[in-house]
Amino acid sequence: MEHLLKRLESEFDEMEGWVRIIDASWYADDLCLNLSISTHEDSQPEIWKVSCAGVVEECIVSVYEETLSVSEESPLLMPYREIEVDLMFSENHCDPTCLLGILLSSCIEVFGRAEYLPRFSNQYPTVYGIVASKYGVLGRFPRPLADRVLQALKEQPIRINSLAVSVPKQWTGTEFVAYPPLKVLEVGASYVIGEHFNAERV
Repeated sequence: MEHLLKRLESEFDEMEGWVRIIDASWYADDLCLNLSISTHEDSQPEIWKVSCAGVVEECIVSVYEETLSVSEESPLLMPYREIEVDLMFSENHCDPTCLLGILLSSCIEVFGRAEYLPRFSNQYPTVYGIVASKYGVLGRFPRPLADRVLQALKEQPIRINSLAVSVPKQWTGTEFVAYPPLKVLEVGASYVIGEHFNAERV
């Protein structure tokens, strides 16, 4: 993977180059991506095979993108690393649209993605959902997002309590275990979260 990343760093023209996922194949928990990469306007597209081992999550869009990176510190890793926190509320006098907007805005600020909110919230996040109740559980959030929500609701007419639950775990088929060290491969809006990534030119 290092060879591809270094090559893109030195040769990729962000104005004229592009990266596109053209194929994806699953093998158990491993994923193989074929990328078409053009480093600049006059270059011939190259096909690169990226093997992704130990994949726990992916979101793939086959469009032309301008970035490719691998990170061990991406916000997308929070659901697999950070302690999970239950946010419980009572005496809710917030306008449902305001409360939902605060949750959505907080999620975007922490993760950079609005679509992450449904995975943490209790019930689907609509103005007729949990945000319209007087009391209940807002959801189970990674600690950085829970802290951001608590801060944003500090001056609002609602009482919020938080309860740390546990570190995230995965089911192996026989037991729940902590996630191994993970990385994120991002290709524009697409991403793959897994243990190892390896790239070779086809």
